[in-house]
Amino acid sequence: MHLTRQGEAVRFDGYFINLDRSQDRRKSMETQLASIGYQDRIVRFPAVDGIAQGPFDNAGKNCVWACRQSHERVILNSSADTATVVLEDDVELSPLFPTLINDQILAAHIGNNPDLDLMFLDCAPVFDRVSLLLLEAEKRMNGRANPQLLGDGRHYFDNVSLFDARATYAFCAAAYVVTPKGKQKLRTLYSASEDQAVPVDMLFRHWLHFDGLSGQLVVPFLATPEYMSASTISYDALDAPVIDQTVGLAIGAIRRLLFAGDANLDTNRIDALIEAGPRSPEYKLGLELAAAMMRAS
Repeated sequence: MHLTRQGEAVRFDGYFINLDRSQDRRKSMETQLASIGYQDRIVRFPAVDGIAQGPFDNAGKNCVWACRQSHERVILNSSADTATVVLEDDVELSPLFPTLINDQILAAHIGNNPDLDLMFLDCAPVFDRVSLLLLEAEKRMNGRANPQLLGDGRHYFDNVSLFDARATYAFCAAAYVVTPKGKQKLRTLYSASEDQAVPVDMLFRHWLHFDGLSGQLVVPFLATPEYMSASTISYDALDAPVIDQTVGLAIGAIRRLLFAGDANLDTNRIDALIEAGPRSPEYKLGLELAAAMMRAS
């Protein structure tokens, strides 16, 4: 599936969610948005601060609650008839972000996909879909294989591929677009959700699978956090670890490899992850054969 350019123009609006105390992140987002000419199109949305308020005795739960509240309030406060871009304030924007996130293309795509609710510009993908997504990103950004290309030219693409989020989305809500239909759907789903301690990305995943939410995942990714960007949520205060550290490192690296921009990975940490896994010749050969089969399909 690909984004198309036919259709009448429609306005999009956008917000980056930012805590009052996160001034460095605010400056980073404002600088990035100004660099692509979107400083007036995607603006700051004050985040709910779980350190200062919340319904629970547990600081971690209050931060999870506050993150969900922030995302929910963006939807509740946005115009009903716009396509709304929602960003968390630790994302890096692809230089090619405006080529696809603009009035004309979003209007055309929404018009051609009237059932669409959400379009994810990044996520932690389902593990067994990673190879497919990486291969698709490689096809789209074919300049990466050219050693003579430098800088942003290596990550140039003339279009993106779209995947059904139900089959590819695991978690993370750092960057996505909500359609007018999606806002109506999400307002209903949010109001019906009684457990306020469920993270917003877990809600998205549940709603995709069980409540009729319709979503797509854009590949290559157009906005993704820096590698191992520190969270403002107090996960240490939760009753149980949210994710294994090794898995977290690997997921963060995969998201950067799917990003339409420089990966900027900590290669020492990545090499350690790879060396920690199976190292038999059969395993490595099998991975190469699987990649060859996918390229040929």
